[in-house]
Amino acid sequence: MKNSKNKSDFENKLLEDVERFGVEAAWKKVCESVVREESADTDFGELYERSLSLSDKDGKKSSGRYYTPYDVAAVMARWLDESDGYNVCDVACGSGNLILAYLEILGRKRAEQLLKDGRVYLYDNDPTALAICRMSLILRYGELADRVNVICGDFLDKSVTLPSDCKVISNPPYAKITEFKDGWDKTETMLSAKELFAAFSEKILRSSKSSVVITPFGFIGGRKFYPLRKEMNRHGGFVVSFDNVPGNIFRGRKHGVFNTNTANSVRAAITVTRETAARGYRFTPLIRFKTEERERLLDCRVLEGFLSDKRQSVSDESPAYAKCGKELEPVLAAWQNVGAQKLSDLLAPEGEGKYRLFVPNTCRYFTVASERELNRKGSITLSFEDKEKYDYVYCLINSSFAYFHWRLYDGGITYPKNLLLDMPVFFSELSAADKDFFRRMREQMSAEANDFTVTKNNVGVQENIKFPKAYRDRLNEKLLAIIGARHGAAVFDSVHSCSAFSV
Repeated sequence: MKNSKNKSDFENKLLEDVERFGVEAAWKKVCESVVREESADTDFGELYERSLSLSDKDGKKSSGRYYTPYDVAAVMARWLDESDGYNVCDVACGSGNLILAYLEILGRKRAEQLLKDGRVYLYDNDPTALAICRMSLILRYGELADRVNVICGDFLDKSVTLPSDCKVISNPPYAKITEFKDGWDKTETMLSAKELFAAFSEKILRSSKSSVVITPFGFIGGRKFYPLRKEMNRHGGFVVSFDNVPGNIFRGRKHGVFNTNTANSVRAAITVTRETAARGYRFTPLIRFKTEERERLLDCRVLEGFLSDKRQSVSDESPAYAKCGKELEPVLAAWQNVGAQKLSDLLAPEGEGKYRLFVPNTCRYFTVASERELNRKGSITLSFEDKEKYDYVYCLINSSFAYFHWRLYDGGITYPKNLLLDMPVFFSELSAADKDFFRRMREQMSAEANDFTVTKNNVGVQENIKFPKAYRDRLNEKLLAIIGARHGAAVFDSVHSCSAFSV
């Protein structure tokens, strides 16, 4: 590229052609002139996403395409390079960011040999995206790009297969299944999840020797993904999951959005599966990071440092994976060992109790229980007949325990009511002195709640209560002592932090 003006002129001309002639015709023209200097260092993947947003906004949304940033692709590529498999497949390759990153990680000599041997396979149902991917390969590797195996079609169709002894890298489509096609293998996972990424993930697991796949993180705990988790029981590896605030793994802005939320808001997970690994998967906590921490965080060894040493499998008795940080594993174990009581066991029939608590169902950095109904959208109401249970649950939810439970098994947009009701509560372990402590704390916090009420007006009026951390720490110290965990309140600081490294 001679200068940025040439690049800008090239991109503007392309987008003009997209609006005039459509995506396919405009990109066909670009691909036919691939040797021209003005296109040589263009980010074709991001530019193609912009093209789709101009001419086919509905199609882009329904297909669930998310462009993989290069720094994420590089991490995935390094993990793939450390995985076994003779043939290399990029499933749902799109414009090719993942396979290009992998070839770059290999280095020129190894990449050229891989291409020369015909061991690269590209899968997508979008012929234009495949043409762009091939064009990028030609720019870098010349005539060796002709040795690439290109499969244009529906990956879920039973006629589309992976080669033997293969490893897969993939960013599959993130979209709901609205129609079950005749050629699909309609598995329990597909019928339960009704999500393309889950169906892709299952087929990749069953057909490959190893894989590195980035998807939404909902499969880790969501009920409808339980069949996929059962399939994962037959394999082994690790899962790294990311929050979407304050930094987002799919950085940048969405193109072709239907609302005012122009930031990519997917909470993503990278799943690394290896044939030689022991059964079960190791997990990181839900990693929250600041934008300025991104470069430091996106390093394979750094991310692996967040992984638990414990391997998890699922069962009907324990159907979800827990995203637990290493420092909190002893706390979780102690909590799970103090009895089988759940929050639902302490409640009166809905609407019948003398005492009520109101729990906002959005909990970005903490959870809250309030004696009065807050002025907001989205709230869970809990009813009690017993005053001691009421005092205790008020304190439990305003501690870190309820928030920790949500981060373990969800951590999405809202706190599902069923998940809250399933929270272990250990009320039967309380002494008379413990109950008196929680009564006094509830009375003090309730009396001061109005002093700590905060209001946001971003989506109508949204009231919440932000108690000082000192109150939460006092509650945590007491609760940790009751379950026999030998930790101070600071053990929970990482759960509430907005930084991957500050705690």
